[in-house]
Amino acid sequence: MATFFSTDMSPSSEATKMCIGECYNLIGSGELSVPGYQREYVWSKKQQQSYLESLSLGLPLFGPVINIDTESGQQWIMDGQNRLMTIFKFMNDEITFENEYEEWVKYSELPDNEKRKIKNTKISYTETRDWTQDQCQEFFTIIQEGVPLKNGELIHAKPGSPFTQQIVTILTEFPDLFTNKPKDGGMGLTPAMIKRYGHYEIIGTIIHMIRTGVYPGRPGKTSLKEFNQWVNDDQPTRSQREICITETIECLSKYAEIIMNVPRLKLGVKVISHLRLLYFIYKTGYYKNNWTDTEYTKIENLLNRVLNKDNPEYDMIVKFGTLDAGKIYDLYETIYNE
Repeated sequence: MATFFSTDMSPSSEATKMCIGECYNLIGSGELSVPGYQREYVWSKKQQQSYLESLSLGLPLFGPVINIDTESGQQWIMDGQNRLMTIFKFMNDEITFENEYEEWVKYSELPDNEKRKIKNTKISYTETRDWTQDQCQEFFTIIQEGVPLKNGELIHAKPGSPFTQQIVTILTEFPDLFTNKPKDGGMGLTPAMIKRYGHYEIIGTIIHMIRTGVYPGRPGKTSLKEFNQWVNDDQPTRSQREICITETIECLSKYAEIIMNVPRLKLGVKVISHLRLLYFIYKTGYYKNNWTDTEYTKIENLLNRVLNKDNPEYDMIVKFGTLDAGKIYDLYETIYNE
C-alpha cells in the first residue's frame, strides 16, 4: 500500500504565540539565538520597512520556527531570523521606521504607551522540542528551497559535512586572502559577498578545480556540485580528499605571494579572473616552483593582455568562457611563454 509519511518523520511541532517583548528579552539574553549553520541577517532596508509596516498596521505577524532544548532551556531560531532580528534591531535603535507621515521614527523616542503596545503584540510561531542538530539543519535546508539561497549559504548550512569542514580549514589557513583589499594582498571580496558566504562558494570551486584538474564552465554551480559529491558519493576517497586539500593550500599559498608581487592584481580584478589564474598556475605546476621577478613579470604581462578590452585576447577569453572554458588555459600558457 502506498504511504505518504516518511519513516524518518521528524518529531512533532505545534503552533503557538509569543509577545514581542518576551522575544526581545530572549534574544537580548542569548537564550534565543541563531544556529551557526544559518546565513547571516540579509534583509534589505526595503524588507525591514515592509515588515515594520505590518507591525504598525496591526497585521498578523507570522514569525519563526523555534526549537527548544528542554534540558538546557536554550532556544534556536530554525527559520525566520530576519523577521525577528528586524524587530530586535528596531527596538535597539539599530534601524528606524518611516511612518505614514514620512517621519523616521526611533523606538526609544516613542511614547511609553506605544512601546507597551509593541511589546504586547503577539507573534505566531512554530515550536519544536529537542530536535537534533541534523534534523534542524535538514529542516532549514528544505524550508529554504523556495528562497534564493546562495550556493555558499547552502554549503555553510551543513557545518558537519567533510567538505564544509575543509573550507573552514582553508579559511583558517588564509584568513585575509579573500577579504583583504587587493592593495593589501587580498582578492577583495565585498562585504555583501562574504555575508552570503560567497567565499565558501569560491573556495569550493577552487577545491573542485584542483581535485578534477578541470576548469569549470560555471564556477558558481560547481561549488555546490562538489559539495554534493563529497556528501553523497564514495568519491573522492579519504586519501584523495587529503591530497586535494594539501594541494589547494599549497596553491593558495603561492597565489597569495603572486598577488603581493604582481601590480595588476593589486589594482583589483574580478573573481573570475582570480579563478582563471589560479587554475593556470595549478595546471602548469608553477605553484610548486620558487618564483623570481621574471615569473611575476610574465604574469603581469599576461593579465595586461587578457584584461585589456582593446586587445583581441580579451575577446577570446569572453568567447571561451561561454563555449570552451578549457581553451582559456591554452591561451594563458601561450601568452605566458612568449
